[in-house]
Amino acid sequence: MYASEKFTNFRWIAKILATYSPCTLTSADLASETLDLELAEIGQFTELANTTLSIEFILKNIHVLSGKDYPLEGYDILRESELISDFTGKVAHLHGFVAWRPKTKQLIVSTSGTRTALQALYDLRAFMHRHPSKRGGVHQGFWKLYKGVRPFILEGLRKGFLEHEEVSELVVTGHSMGGAVSYLLSLDLLSTPDVVPNIPIKLVVFGAPRPGDQKLAKYWQEVVRDFRKRNNDDRFFQEYSVKAYNDGVPALPPLSLGFRHFTQEPLYFVHGKLYCVPASESEHTLFHVEDDNASGPPEHPRGGHNYYNKRDQEKTIRRMDWLDETLGKGPTDKWEELYNKKWNRNTT
Repeated sequence: MYASEKFTNFRWIAKILATYSPCTLTSADLASETLDLELAEIGQFTELANTTLSIEFILKNIHVLSGKDYPLEGYDILRESELISDFTGKVAHLHGFVAWRPKTKQLIVSTSGTRTALQALYDLRAFMHRHPSKRGGVHQGFWKLYKGVRPFILEGLRKGFLEHEEVSELVVTGHSMGGAVSYLLSLDLLSTPDVVPNIPIKLVVFGAPRPGDQKLAKYWQEVVRDFRKRNNDDRFFQEYSVKAYNDGVPALPPLSLGFRHFTQEPLYFVHGKLYCVPASESEHTLFHVEDDNASGPPEHPRGGHNYYNKRDQEKTIRRMDWLDETLGKGPTDKWEELYNKKWNRNTT
């Protein structure tokens, strides 16, 4: 599995910049199985945004694509979903989409993580830009990427709410840089009540870097508190920021440059299990774990940036990108035959 890796998993960043918390996580810190399952389901939408393949094509063919030995094997939640909007931002071609999940009555907006060298250049623009709230600084590159997709996201959300009046929850999700963009979007939604209908919002991000400075993190916490108070319900806004073992991205940009995470209570994914992290340890990237209930060796023992939710995201994206490239060369009606010839008979 690891020998075939082509994507950067940022384990080297974890070795250089990530700090271990002095707090050891135990079985008492395990997240509930219900939450673990819920985040893994939302993670299917998160990971889907990272592909270059048309979301419309994917959902149209999802019953095949999610079958055994196909690239989205196990992504069964996508079978019940409907595409609202598939978009590419004005800056660095950042990809995302809005989807409707009828079973849970959720409208979901998912933004891709870094996929191109141009997008990586924006990741490296770790300069402070004054946030429009005037309450702190935001990562310049993330801010430009967010502004490039913001109008398309809002258009997709408006369309989704118009077509589905029964929406009961808005989910905002992203992996890596897409997680930082999801935070900036959520800050807009929470602080500007008239942008979308007043419904519960759930933010779910995986492997997100730090999006702004300490002042902006404080402003985020005030906005979250006010939003919950305004609706007399702490669960009207739910925030889940997941870090993973050996993933160095949450250690970026470094604390020494003034950057901070917004979340006060992150989650930590290690060896297939999800743990709740104390608020006092929110800036740490790595944690020691004492697990008295380990059942055999972990599936992805080395961890890394592309191994959340018990899935090998690189394997999925690699096969989806190959399929996208192949479809661009010929008729789409023969894609199953071509895929089987390439992968199912010579699996990686």
